[in-house]
Amino acid sequence: MRFKKHVLLAVLLLAALAAISAAGRAEVAAPAQPTGPVTIEVWSSLSGSKAKLFDSQVATYNAAQTEVIVKVIHQGGYAILRQKVAAAANSGTMPAVLIVDYLDVAWYAQLDLLQSVDDVLPKAVIQDYYPSMLADLQFKGKLYGIPYNRSTQGFFVNNDALKLAGLDKPATTWAEFKTASEKMKTLGKDYYYGYAFFHQFLFDAIAYTWGASISTPDGTVALNSPELVEMFTYFQSMYKDGLLLMQPVLVGGFEEQNGAFLEGKVATVFQTTSFFPTAQSLLKDKNWSFEFVPAGKGGNAVTIGGGNFAITSKASKDETWAAGKFLTYMSSPEIVAEFFMGTGNLPTRKAAMDLPAVKEYMAKNPSAAKMIAQLAYGKPAPSITKNIRDIFNRVNDMISRIILKGENPKTVLDEYTKMFQNEFNEAKANGEFIY
Repeated sequence: MRFKKHVLLAVLLLAALAAISAAGRAEVAAPAQPTGPVTIEVWSSLSGSKAKLFDSQVATYNAAQTEVIVKVIHQGGYAILRQKVAAAANSGTMPAVLIVDYLDVAWYAQLDLLQSVDDVLPKAVIQDYYPSMLADLQFKGKLYGIPYNRSTQGFFVNNDALKLAGLDKPATTWAEFKTASEKMKTLGKDYYYGYAFFHQFLFDAIAYTWGASISTPDGTVALNSPELVEMFTYFQSMYKDGLLLMQPVLVGGFEEQNGAFLEGKVATVFQTTSFFPTAQSLLKDKNWSFEFVPAGKGGNAVTIGGGNFAITSKASKDETWAAGKFLTYMSSPEIVAEFFMGTGNLPTRKAAMDLPAVKEYMAKNPSAAKMIAQLAYGKPAPSITKNIRDIFNRVNDMISRIILKGENPKTVLDEYTKMFQNEFNEAKANGEFIY
């Protein structure tokens, strides 16, 4: 269900802009207002429908006031944006604003590429964000980004497939997950409860539920802890015993990656919440739901990924003022609500949940309530995730070696623990470690 355009009528937007302007004057010691309109450039990591909705929001903002002109350049994804930022940092051509991955905020702050937003946005706005979404956006006690397109992990469940196996509810613990997997296999060799997991972002959440820390905030790598050895042994055994199906492809859209789920032969898919609109579209005729990541010794847990607004250190005084005006607007409950209901990304501000349109949406989409309820279990990204620049591919390779290739879990985890610890120590020696 898409967010209805009439919710953000021009009159409502103008009122929101006026309120935001007043809040900014009351709570932020902002730079003096420039005499003419200020143009700022935003480099975006958004693509597809999210980029389209963002463009619409920017166009509405540009048309509703004359103080700030926002120009957007979509870079096509996080990886390309990182390349562009690296080149711009070397050449001194950084834009005023970035929409940057959660893993890059503290990294860029450490490199002096960003400026703190603590004194740019109204304190009331910052305090209204879900705290778990701000955990990875801080560096040395200061906030360097504000959430926009954020997502977390969870299970999309085909409840019709569960019923075929005599299961009356999704697994809520990893012990139940194994039992459910065994019951699904009684339907035939082509039936599975879920897929094997080969994705670093998803791995962070699973490890927390098993009571594993992965790495400590002060820089001790713990990939070979007893909890992680036990966790990987569990999934390796499940895969060897034919209780988990490997996804046919690791690239492409939801349909390519999860065909067996759509056919009803795989009951659950472990994915990010940003797949919510896709699930609504593809599973509209099925009995489906979104469920928590199963709990283990560590209880329930998720990490929260996705994009965030950040103001670069290269922004001039006038551009910083203009960026503050624009980002405060983008933080308004109406804009947050529109992006939440239009894309499936999480609502970033609590105030958005009080809007009548959101309440109506939540009543019609009970699974959305579970997405938001998981935020209570939000954990910061481990220090290993923040400090190893190519963490995504390297952890994926580590997981593949253990589960797919069947290598000894302890041996592989010892190898990666030593490798990452050496890199941690080098980063500390060079003053480059992100605490």
